[in-house]
Amino acid sequence: MGTFVVMRKRIAFLFFCASVFLVILIIRLGYVQLSQGAALQKKADDSHFRGVPVEPKRGNIEDRQGNVLAMSISSETVYAIPAEVRQSGRAKEMAQILSPILGKPAADLELAITKRTALEYIQKQIKPEVAAQIRTLALPGIGTTEDSQRYYPFATLASHIIGVAGIDNQGLEGIELTRESELKGTSGSILQEFGANGIPLPQAIQQYLAPKQGNTVRLTIDKNIQLFAERELQKLMAGQGINMNGKVPKSASILAMDPSTGEVLALASAPTFDPNNYQQSDPSSRRNIAIQNGYEPGSTFKIITLAATLEEKKIKLTEHYFDKGSYTVLGKNVRCWKAGGHGDQTYLQVAENSCNPGFVEMGQRLGMDNFYKYLKDFGFGQKTGIEMSGEAVGILANKKKATALDLATMSIGQTNNVTPIQLLTAVCAVANGGTLVKPQLVKEIVAPNGGKVITPFKTEEVRRVISKETSKTEREVLESVVTNGTGRRSFLPGYRVAGKTGTAQKVLNGGYVQGDYVASFVAFAPADNPKLAMLAVIDGVPFYGGVVAAPVLQTVMLDSLRYLGIKPDTQAPMVPGKPLPGLEFPPIKKAATVPSVIGLPVAEAQKALTQAGFKEMSEGQGEMVLDQIPHADTQVEEGSNVLLYLGKDASAPTLAHWWEDEDEDIEAIRSMAGRVPISVSPLGR
Repeated sequence: MGTFVVMRKRIAFLFFCASVFLVILIIRLGYVQLSQGAALQKKADDSHFRGVPVEPKRGNIEDRQGNVLAMSISSETVYAIPAEVRQSGRAKEMAQILSPILGKPAADLELAITKRTALEYIQKQIKPEVAAQIRTLALPGIGTTEDSQRYYPFATLASHIIGVAGIDNQGLEGIELTRESELKGTSGSILQEFGANGIPLPQAIQQYLAPKQGNTVRLTIDKNIQLFAERELQKLMAGQGINMNGKVPKSASILAMDPSTGEVLALASAPTFDPNNYQQSDPSSRRNIAIQNGYEPGSTFKIITLAATLEEKKIKLTEHYFDKGSYTVLGKNVRCWKAGGHGDQTYLQVAENSCNPGFVEMGQRLGMDNFYKYLKDFGFGQKTGIEMSGEAVGILANKKKATALDLATMSIGQTNNVTPIQLLTAVCAVANGGTLVKPQLVKEIVAPNGGKVITPFKTEEVRRVISKETSKTEREVLESVVTNGTGRRSFLPGYRVAGKTGTAQKVLNGGYVQGDYVASFVAFAPADNPKLAMLAVIDGVPFYGGVVAAPVLQTVMLDSLRYLGIKPDTQAPMVPGKPLPGLEFPPIKKAATVPSVIGLPVAEAQKALTQAGFKEMSEGQGEMVLDQIPHADTQVEEGSNVLLYLGKDASAPTLAHWWEDEDEDIEAIRSMAGRVPISVSPLGR
């Protein structure tokens, strides 16, 4: 009896232990199945399912009206599964077969298809007929998969903005790069079951995971305004239109913005390139010079000087200023472009005449601290934040080392180096009521195939720079510059246009190059309620901003205003200057080459210049010509004045770089001897 009880206890204990074990096992099994099941299933699938990636189509890039500027089109890619190729034992044979089809050496193909990798791409973006031929061959371990390639239907249009995508559909430049995350989409795959030996299982399961197309990036650019700008740049680079004695610019840019919102409506640069064949283009042609290059702006910068001076109430437009022809600062003369100066004039006329001494006086009244404050407030010396890689910051003179002479030259647009996008953004602040807005290229991000807007556009106000009253006053002044002053070659009958010319000499080896200018013109319209602001910058021309840049911008602006539906104002003047019937623009004279008269007696020099069709002016005492402006072999308009510096011997130092042209705003380029200019070489910062 006792033995039986002991046996029962032992059996019960054993049963209890077995029950506990089974409960633990059931709990563990439940945990594995329910909690870890998905992860373990994925590991199992990964061990015997192999996927061939299916690349998604990149999202479209469109202009603000929905016109497609960049899209992805279907193509195919040849791939190899090396384990299957090796298992077949036909690697060398297959390489020989594929070599003539793909145009690759058989030895290279054999290495590729037998690599120790799970999947190897052999060739991307093959033609459909080539893909069909490879599928017909049914080579073990060799297959094709769906792919896509980038296509730009308008070729060179807006290429510097759009940028390019590489063979792997990755963004390399422009919006293709900066909006890579939105454009690239999500990859899919084709899954097939394989055994441990790398051979597909008979009647294996296949799965297809569809790729997800990238989102659409809709730009602020308007295709038609961009076309207008690029059309004029093409004509300019081809030597059509303006006669420049066979010389064509090295480069040129035209930018257009909505002053109130900061939306960039056009950003055109030349030379340009076709992103469909970007590998064949000169790398320099892909540089976005409107964003990445700096230059000394010349008189277009006087808009900023005037705005700051008016805001600080340092001048009144009715106040008089007497221009004697130069302004002396620290013993150096900053000369006016007009010989003998403009004499007595109001500050309104100073602006109309682009009078250098008058603007130097404004800068001196403003003072160094205030001048640099407005430089910063208007956004110079810093990035605008526009959505382009490699934007330059420009170069500003060091405030701690700047002198009154530096302040004088900065006031007329010398010394400091700015980018075109910086200058246009600053001018937009003057035009829109006084608020600096961030320039933007992306209007919205849209789901593919006409889906909903994911990220809408928002105007980004940076800061208020000047008051609405100052903005209104300067708009009226700049309109008068176009109607009555140096900007009259951009006059548009029936439209109220405000603008300013600019000319700056280029720098080489620490000195200015004679006869080689950066001509520019900036304008906005209608002057009383600006809807469009534009800037043209033309590098490497023999003439000045009013001659070269203003007419180019005039054409683009007129076409753009009409396209935007902005009708002429019945109250706007129909002719520049006084509204007299029959008033016409002064004709542009033909170019002529200045002869060398340095070292000649005054009488002989005067005779040589007269025979060449030039007028003579002189400065200094003596019977010999020590220096001349413009220098010999410079191309200028026929009939221009040549300034002769006289003395007793040829060892005297040369003086100012100055000349006069009666119709244009010609800069007093560094009229102080011995000063080192800032280079206008492209900036990469």
